[in-house]
Amino acid sequence: MLINTIILFFRDALPIFVLSTILLSILQRKGITHHWYYFAVLTSIGLSLVLLNTVGELSHLLDDTGREWFYASCYIFCYAVSLLLLSQQDKLDSQNIVKSLTILRLCAGVLVVTVMALNGANFLIYLTGFWSQNNASDVLITGVVLGIGICVSIAVLLYFFMAFIDNYFRMFRETMLIFFSAGLLMKATNLLIQIDAFPSNNFLWDSNHVILEDSEVGQLLTAFFGYDATPTLLQLALYILAIVMALSLLYVRTSFFSDIQNKRQNQNQIKNKKLAKHKETV
Repeated sequence: MLINTIILFFRDALPIFVLSTILLSILQRKGITHHWYYFAVLTSIGLSLVLLNTVGELSHLLDDTGREWFYASCYIFCYAVSLLLLSQQDKLDSQNIVKSLTILRLCAGVLVVTVMALNGANFLIYLTGFWSQNNASDVLITGVVLGIGICVSIAVLLYFFMAFIDNYFRMFRETMLIFFSAGLLMKATNLLIQIDAFPSNNFLWDSNHVILEDSEVGQLLTAFFGYDATPTLLQLALYILAIVMALSLLYVRTSFFSDIQNKRQNQNQIKNKKLAKHKETV
């Protein structure tokens, strides 16, 4: 049970820590305080408890596929919200700065609430199921403590690693968010395959003999990049398309606004030179 608890932390808790670290780092660079995160955590805890108590009824909807459809829809929604967040990068118009920062807070809050509520509900289901077993509480507490320690350590290392890479690659945090969001889409497709909404035949490969998907390393890669040991052609195509779309949105907008900034700087320099010449003539 100890190993199962740690793996469960990698599967359900680690994505929360990874997403929180990425978003806190992105918004901190924009000068946004962490108050939005505290509200998001409180909201997600409440929603996790609600989802825990309603997951049974939810599962019976849509011919016993309601839970899969709900989770898949939420993951797809998270990807869309990530695109909206990325679209707010490097907006320079003074009239849009306040609006852009507000959208950033809302998008970050929605992402944290959604992912934390879904994964938190899964984790609570596990806890409530095993806590009642005889002689299981001590092992479970040990697993929880170890799992929290590992997740916190990974989050701290990720934060400082992103801060270091930012000196050489300014959009590294946003790129990490793109891969994380694409991983959520991969989770959505896996859920849709389970209920036969997507075809499940003709796997392109099986890399379980290299990295077992249910192992600690496999869950670590899943949390960061959406690792899937047995993807289908449709899954791989959607994953690549999601990454390409998000990267295009990020870098096209970044270069566009950088061009605007350069033009404004050139215009300001020309104006300053004209003013200087005018003062000299006067």
